[in-house]
Amino acid sequence: MRYIGKYHVEDPTKIQGRDEVRPGERSLAALRLEHALAALAGIHGQLLLLGCGAGRYLRAIARARPDLTLHGADLSRSALREAQWRAPRHHLVCLDASLLPYRDGAFDAVLFFDLLEHVPEHRRMLAEVARVLRPGGVLHAFVPLEGKRDTVYHLLGTSRWLPLNRWKRDHVGHINHFTPEQVFHAVWEAGLVVERRSYGFHLASQIHDLVDYWQRERVSGGGGVLPLALVRLIARAVFIPTWRLSYLEDRLYHGRHLAAGLHLTARKPPAALAARPARPSRPSVR
Repeated sequence: MRYIGKYHVEDPTKIQGRDEVRPGERSLAALRLEHALAALAGIHGQLLLLGCGAGRYLRAIARARPDLTLHGADLSRSALREAQWRAPRHHLVCLDASLLPYRDGAFDAVLFFDLLEHVPEHRRMLAEVARVLRPGGVLHAFVPLEGKRDTVYHLLGTSRWLPLNRWKRDHVGHINHFTPEQVFHAVWEAGLVVERRSYGFHLASQIHDLVDYWQRERVSGGGGVLPLALVRLIARAVFIPTWRLSYLEDRLYHGRHLAAGLHLTARKPPAALAARPARPSRPSVR
């Protein structure tokens, strides 16, 4: 599924992960990295990052955890070429996240950020993640909650004037709009046990998102009353405070109220640990 609305996975203007992120920076990306590194405490060996894009989080994790062997995967060949150019030593594979070409128990940890909302067969993807995790292995993810009732996304779900969900489908390929309960249930169905959860992407982030996609829609030729120059001016004026407030509200408040994002850590139960075969030094493709 390479086309979703106006979005195409090989569009070079839509590639994510070109920038760098480091723990301690005042950004949402840095907060997500911190959650991921906390989930990886005590984990050693092989790590798979699904939806790696141009490799921002791969490079950040490599700096913070050089002991891990990192594998990145994405549906976009263009993004993977950029990731390989920026970090040649990472193992990268072009794949569909709902059909992973790895043997059972190949990885000690699997990560993804902002991916589940793009995947048509998201339950199958989680089942595949559980399959390629070793018993006792960890899944960590950040998942948008654009179906949650107390969010801007739900409020504007049927809006004709500000169809935010349609804009996000057309411009970045969001096709799933989850509630927390749907995510927890899908993870449970896959056979994983949720160990930790925290919420993010609160109100300031959602306002930033709304204005961002309103601007994207107008720039790409979408209709509207205001001239494009004024749209850009309004967006710039909104982005300055909301970018800073987005970081502050997620740094200070991790609660569910008004949150549109979920940081989740789950583990594959270790019941089969004694019976599992020896793990190869590098995950092999089936």
